[in-house]
Amino acid sequence: MSEITIVLPTWNRRHVLERSIPTYLGLARKYPLIAIDDGSDDGTCEWLRGLGIQVVQHARRRGPSAARNTGLRHAKTRWVLFGEDDVIMPLDHPDCLLADALRLPHCGAIAGRLFTVNQWDLPAKPPEAAECLLAPERMLADFSARLPQPIPVPSLHGCAMVDRKAMLAVGGFDEGYVDSAFREESEGHARLWHGGWCCWLTPSTWSIHVRHRLGGGCRGRPDPLSKLRNRWSYWRNDCRYINRHHPLWMQFGETPSRGVLKARSFRHIIRVTLSAAFHS
Repeated sequence: MSEITIVLPTWNRRHVLERSIPTYLGLARKYPLIAIDDGSDDGTCEWLRGLGIQVVQHARRRGPSAARNTGLRHAKTRWVLFGEDDVIMPLDHPDCLLADALRLPHCGAIAGRLFTVNQWDLPAKPPEAAECLLAPERMLADFSARLPQPIPVPSLHGCAMVDRKAMLAVGGFDEGYVDSAFREESEGHARLWHGGWCCWLTPSTWSIHVRHRLGGGCRGRPDPLSKLRNRWSYWRNDCRYINRHHPLWMQFGETPSRGVLKARSFRHIIRVTLSAAFHS
């Protein structure tokens, strides 16, 4: 019996899933796979079920955290590996994570390195690694960094594998994080730290986040009003996370004050919004 369940949350992104679904169908040959459809209206649920995938559907959109929590409640295994509709991974990725998770102390969550590329084909080997990992001055991490061994980090990316009982014991993912799919995973990992668990980033495996222009889902629809609302929620989520978990990041390096971090986040949102306006 498998010790890992793959949970794939999605919302109104069938057009993206059509590119990544071969990865998850491949994983489903060995591991239970549950897709969580967060109230899509683009036929995602019916299409996934037609492929033989177990789907749990929300009657209405409830947000990425709620989708993750639904996956945790429906999984039966100790470990849950979260996928995303624009992320692909090698077929041995779950087993590599599990091998490390079982030997690392107090492991509540673990993730491999994550690289961003522009193609949907899985490379034969991981791309070139970055030189720097943590950026405490932004409370962010570069998950493509070169690592000699697994290291504890204050937060992981969205495609981490978590100890299901530990995650549920700390309250799951905070459903107050909405719309932008930013920081809700970081909040969950911070909860694990506060609950006495560790979160680990390991070099033993890797996955690919595909940079694409297909849009949709939690990153916002293509119309300007939806994009503006998405960026506002991005900043709101960032401020919520900074308020709660600034002390955790202080343990990993010199971190600016909450006010400075919020101001930097706001300036980033303004730059991205103006850039999109001039290039649309």
